[in-house]
Amino acid sequence: MISILIPKLGLTMESAKLVRWLVRSGDEVAEGTPVLVIETDKVTYEVPAPAGGLLHPVAPEGKTCSVEEIVGYVARDQEEYERIVKQYPSPEVEEAEIPAGEEPSAVPSPHPPSGARFKASPLARAMAAEHNLDLSSITGTGPGGRIVRADILAALGEKAKVAARRIEDLADPGTGSRKDIRESIAIRGVRKIIFDNMFQSVSQSAQLTLHTEASAEALVALRDRLTTDGRKVSFNAILVKTAAMALRLHPKINASVEKDTIQVWKQIHIGLAMEANDALIVPVVRTPDLKAIRDIDREIAELITKLRGNRLSPDDLLNGTFTITNLGFADIDFFTPIIRPPESAILGVGRIVKKPVVRKDTLVSEARMALSLTFDHRIIDGAPGARFLKTIKDMIEDPLLLIS
Repeated sequence: MISILIPKLGLTMESAKLVRWLVRSGDEVAEGTPVLVIETDKVTYEVPAPAGGLLHPVAPEGKTCSVEEIVGYVARDQEEYERIVKQYPSPEVEEAEIPAGEEPSAVPSPHPPSGARFKASPLARAMAAEHNLDLSSITGTGPGGRIVRADILAALGEKAKVAARRIEDLADPGTGSRKDIRESIAIRGVRKIIFDNMFQSVSQSAQLTLHTEASAEALVALRDRLTTDGRKVSFNAILVKTAAMALRLHPKINASVEKDTIQVWKQIHIGLAMEANDALIVPVVRTPDLKAIRDIDREIAELITKLRGNRLSPDDLLNGTFTITNLGFADIDFFTPIIRPPESAILGVGRIVKKPVVRKDTLVSEARMALSLTFDHRIIDGAPGARFLKTIKDMIEDPLLLIS
């Protein structure tokens, strides 16, 4: 048998919460198939099966597990699976299985005491999880009060009736002053990290935002020249390279505050803000000032692939020194980005759009883009911040400056 372990995703990781199993005991899985989801204080990660075979979980959902803790097994065949189940019974097996021919002595109360465990078939559990049904509110009609498929269907029917009544209530003029909760979202996991970081950012720094606009004609032309085999380099890759080279010329922007000391960093590591599952994630591109734009583009593509597959590790998010956030995809021009602690600055990038511009007393159509720089005014004065933003603008308008 092969053990399923909580992986060590980063140098500082010590534990993770087992959020949910993606498969049930006895399911056949292939090597590399995601089988469970874990959550650290930085990322949500899908753990793949270490081998092919029959899976058996031994750790319950919701448990906080230490790194390298065994949470399940993969059996090579049915015989080995049955041996594992006997040796390592899981909560699901204990709750769901009733010996053949055994009749319960009593039917459980429709309202079990708080903390009680509920007997339910695997199918019923899966259906309840899919529809966000609380098993404690459902009376089982199966053997021994076991919750079965028919009970879930009945509960769904009742839920639909309640929803219909709510719609009728909302349509009733007499309820116009009501304020009903549509959804309650717990502030935890990645959302809790964002919650704390943003509060820390705005409450413990003096943030100032400067805005400017740049011609994007040369940027678009550079992207076209970098296109090979029909694959276009992303604008973000060029912008990461541009910001990195500008930070070389303005090293004091590449800094953080630690207690009463300003730390100016030797290395340049640029974070690129991305959205995933209603959360803001900022993977970091390492030393882009030392890399070619195509290499940066490949690295960003790999980070996006890992993000979409819940495969980012905490190390992918550590030790950024500067961040770029691009809202051009949403047709946003200027905005006020918020610094990501403990960094001291962040660049906001708007859309590229054609605008009328006066060139040599002639009105012409030109691709333009908005740039917004937020920096910590405690350690970066307005003039140095403005010069840094102008350097980025100049490099966008004349990419030859990237190699000068």
